Amino acid sequence: MKNVKIILFLVITSTLCTLLLAGAQLGYEKASTVFNVRLYGTILELFGIEAAEDDIEKVFLENFEIRTVGSTVYYISRTVEKGAVVFKTIGAGLWSQIELLLAFSPGFEKMYGLRVISQAETPGLGGRITEIEFLERFRGVEVRPELKVVKFASRPNEVDAITGASVTSRSVEKIINRGVIEMDKAFGKGEGEE
Repeated sequence: MKNVKIILFLVITSTLCTLLLAGAQLGYEKASTVFNVRLYGTILELFGIEAAEDDIEKVFLENFEIRTVGSTVYYISRTVEKGAVVFKTIGAGLWSQIELLLAFSPGFEKMYGLRVISQAETPGLGGRITEIEFLERFRGVEVRPELKVVKFASRPNEVDAITGASVTSRSVEKIINRGVIEMDKAFGKGEGEE
């Protein structure tokens, strides 16, 4: 009788654990799908591709190839700015981690665009990195020899910083330049290669 109770206890416990794990996996898959759709929507917006909310994933997959190199996922445009590469990267800001979505034109010499996925910088100062006016300053800017965020941009590889948010502006610069190095390694572009 004692063995029956132990076996019954183990069967019930393992059944409950299995159900709990299955539920967690379903929740993870749903959350992952929602996150991917938001990311895909942001990339489509960056490239000026319109899609109804229900069609975002379908339109995205028609326009972009997904390629994983190491632990980084790259999205390569098949249509608009064909060959442009988009990927997420993260780095330290003044008060928080800053997660950026970087887009580079084919050949990886210029920025195609930039979007902020997450940040918690000071509202009204460093938090202004999410404003379209700031983000659009990066469109078409050269990234070689390296991108610079400065007070007064005068060169093809320079972008005007946010007044009063120099640390956050420099952080964005560092994250982008590290992203360029990461992309070069992933796609086989060597140092000094033109």
